[in-house]
Amino acid sequence: MIRDLAPSVIAKIAAGEVVTRASDAVKELVENAVDAVLARAAADGSAAMPAGAVSIEIGDGGNSRIVIADDGCGIPTDELPAAVRRHATSKIREEADLEALGSLGFRGEALAAISAVADVTIVSAIAGADVGARLVVRDSDVGEVEPHARRRGTTVTVERLFERVPARQKYQRAASAETARIGQLIQQYALAYPEIAFSLMADGRHVLTTPGTGDIRDAASAVVGPEAGRELLALRDPREASDNTVALVAVTGLIGPPALHRATRNGIFLTVNRRPVDSRSLAYALEEAYATQLMVGRHPLAILDITVPAGEMDANVHPTKREVRLLRERLAFGALQRSVRTTLADAVGIPQLGETRGQLAGSLESWDEAPSFAMFPSERVPAEEIDSTRPRLSALRILGQVAMTYIICEGQAGLYLVDQHAAHERVLLERLEHTLGERDRAQLLLEPVAVELPRALRGQLDAYVQTLAGLGFDVEPFGDGEAIVRAVPAALRARDIDRVLVETHEALDAEGVGPDWRERLALLLSCKTAVKAGQRLEVAEMQSLLEQLDEATLCATCSHGRPTAI
Repeated sequence: MIRDLAPSVIAKIAAGEVVTRASDAVKELVENAVDAVLARAAADGSAAMPAGAVSIEIGDGGNSRIVIADDGCGIPTDELPAAVRRHATSKIREEADLEALGSLGFRGEALAAISAVADVTIVSAIAGADVGARLVVRDSDVGEVEPHARRRGTTVTVERLFERVPARQKYQRAASAETARIGQLIQQYALAYPEIAFSLMADGRHVLTTPGTGDIRDAASAVVGPEAGRELLALRDPREASDNTVALVAVTGLIGPPALHRATRNGIFLTVNRRPVDSRSLAYALEEAYATQLMVGRHPLAILDITVPAGEMDANVHPTKREVRLLRERLAFGALQRSVRTTLADAVGIPQLGETRGQLAGSLESWDEAPSFAMFPSERVPAEEIDSTRPRLSALRILGQVAMTYIICEGQAGLYLVDQHAAHERVLLERLEHTLGERDRAQLLLEPVAVELPRALRGQLDAYVQTLAGLGFDVEPFGDGEAIVRAVPAALRARDIDRVLVETHEALDAEGVGPDWRERLALLLSCKTAVKAGQRLEVAEMQSLLEQLDEATLCATCSHGRPTAI
């Protein structure tokens, strides 16, 4: 028999789409608080900082108690009951408003969903009111509105989360894990809205406090620490670029130099139109921009906001609003990558001994691990955009070669140690990048070389041949599993090219085929053909290597993220 569900059951089912854990409740309430603070600041027309304050207090990972307080515009007394009704909101009025959202919240689901699985108390007051009001919701029953003392703003208290939903409560994470998740969440909003002063307390102890000065660097210093905050690099405004397409997408924020890296991706903070989002494509664009600048397994520190026209972003694609759909995602991808890459090229120089942050200065020996992300960015950094004031390695006085591995030089800043293999590897990689497809500059081989297709790429002979041709090889298929190489790129040495290709194929087979095998092929070729540790160099060869390294866009590291010089 088909029957209608009871309203209380419907409410709990709907709540499961919005609130699945304590951090979801915190996220929804913090977004409401931020919207209220920004609305108050806009109404007051004040440029004073902070624009407002949002405080968060949690107990037992938010499962026993959550208190969110703000000094925003407040809720009128007669509208308090409507605030906990499903799909009741003051932020949009009609369908067209979804195309130009100016607030974080807009569905009118948060308070109703939380009230269905917890006890909720709301205390709020608006400007000019003699007294505030209090509303209590217990077991989805909305109580009477009562007078209650409060300054302008709103306080929402959530207690006994999921106690009435045992199936959900049983699968909640440990309090420590949920506290960490909430802390990460508040960090994102604190960085997205540096003009708001945030404070977070967990089980009676202070976890995070931001000043609300409006300066992103001040907020970053509070989140990642003052030392790291000072080292962060301000992104160049991509709207300064000459192409008009980038003007449709603006990327602003701070990024860490390659020496400032993390073991996880928790240091990546991405927002779109100041809305914190989870975006695999944008995170990939960021990490690809750092490709060859970081050690394998390390991740950058970045605080980025991507601004697009309001009508080109759809935030209404997921109940939690953590995902957005961009009309011009490829433009956003390219603008982010170009901006980060240009900033790194401008700012990153040779590190000083002891300042490599996890990249041990003594571990410069050759190694052949290949990173798992793309080598060449889709947006190339023009040579004219590189900072001309970068220290010139070609001007250094060469003192000699140590252990036939390091070139020792002297300059105004002191002593320089140049890793000859890492430096030459960087030079070869960038030459491959800048000569893509220029087959007229290839070196003809005295005798063609037959190369067997890597086992991991069986069945992809045409793609393999096209990739080698794109890198500057003169190559053509030969049978079902072999190719004939008649010329190699001018950037690579033609000597022992058959051995180099065999070793490269062995490395590809060991790693297995993946979506980035083309980039890894280029990386491996440059590594295998570069000058090795233990190879004697004449002074003229050392000088030539330094001059070539000077011409590299990103000269500070090799393709594996190791320093080329210290």
